[in-house]
Amino acid sequence: MRDFMETLRASGEHTGGPKGYSDVDRREFANALDRWLARNAP
Repeated sequence: MRDFMETLRASGEHTGGPKGYSDVDRREFANALDRWLARNAP
């Protein structure tokens, strides 16, 4: 029973959860981080 979720994932069963990061998500995060660093740099 301990490895039940791992077994489900390995078998290809969808167990829910958030979707993965897309290229757009990565780019938006990187841009927001750059803006934050530029504003808060010493």
